[in-house]
Amino acid sequence: MSGQHPQYLKQWVLNPPAEIQSIRLPRQDEEEPAVGKGFEVELGKFWFNEETNKWVRWHERFLVVYSQSLAASMIRGQQQRINSAQTALNKLAAKPGEDPQALAHKVENILERYRVKDFFNTTITEQITQQTRHVGRGRPSKNSPTESVTSICLQLHIQLQNAAIECAETLAGWRLYVTNAPITQLSLSQAVTYYRDEWLLERGFHRFKRGCLPALPVYFQNQKRIIGLMFLLNIALRVFTLMEFVVRQALIDTQQSLAGLYDGNPKRKTDRPSTEKMLKAFCNLTLYFLPDSTIFITPINALQKQILCLMKMPQSLYQVAPVGTST
Repeated sequence: MSGQHPQYLKQWVLNPPAEIQSIRLPRQDEEEPAVGKGFEVELGKFWFNEETNKWVRWHERFLVVYSQSLAASMIRGQQQRINSAQTALNKLAAKPGEDPQALAHKVENILERYRVKDFFNTTITEQITQQTRHVGRGRPSKNSPTESVTSICLQLHIQLQNAAIECAETLAGWRLYVTNAPITQLSLSQAVTYYRDEWLLERGFHRFKRGCLPALPVYFQNQKRIIGLMFLLNIALRVFTLMEFVVRQALIDTQQSLAGLYDGNPKRKTDRPSTEKMLKAFCNLTLYFLPDSTIFITPINALQKQILCLMKMPQSLYQVAPVGTST
């Protein structure tokens, strides 16, 4: 959404140059509604190579995609920002002060804070009044000296731009994807599916920063120890990524879903569980060393068995052999 792309998106959404088609995911049932809709626009691109002194030309497919859930979320957030900005502006209009520049600066800050600059039209008017009053103490007489006092009363007028709000709601939920793959290789629905299932490199960075594999802050002073710490964290990150990929792929292949990963909502199901959620499901296991020199481990439940099965790991991992026997 940089350069001329916002203008392209607005133009194409308001006046679609191609037929709009429904977008369905491969795993959806026929009775389920489509996840969105969209169309595509093919544009020719060119670039001048200064080294060879030749023009390079190719074609790109712009995929204009609409998501109903994203649109609802964006419209809801936009309305909340408008209401908050309206409340702040009304509060400012009740006590505008006497400095028009300071008032204009406050209005600008409110519109920028809530990102609603295009949705409001604000004007500031000045009303100048002059009054004559007596100078000095006591009850004035005919010959008492007087002075003229000038006062400035500011008024802030606020008006909603309904046309801009309706246009923003129309554009809500629409996004642009671009590819140079031919339609025979990558259809519109396939592109949306692959984009939704893509691997996000940023998730690894998040796990290192504020996730369950924090690399910061580093308290080591020795450089070799720092390198060793990052080496171990990278190995752990690979395990996290692999575990997540294997389980999600197994759920797709077997058309299953996991329930019981979310606290307070045990019936909630998901086919895209995170490694953090799955590892947390094993936190209630305890290994006991009893006084009679026997060992006991908490039995695993149905959810834990299902996760191990999806990972193709044997349940014997959580079984303890009697003392003195080989495992």
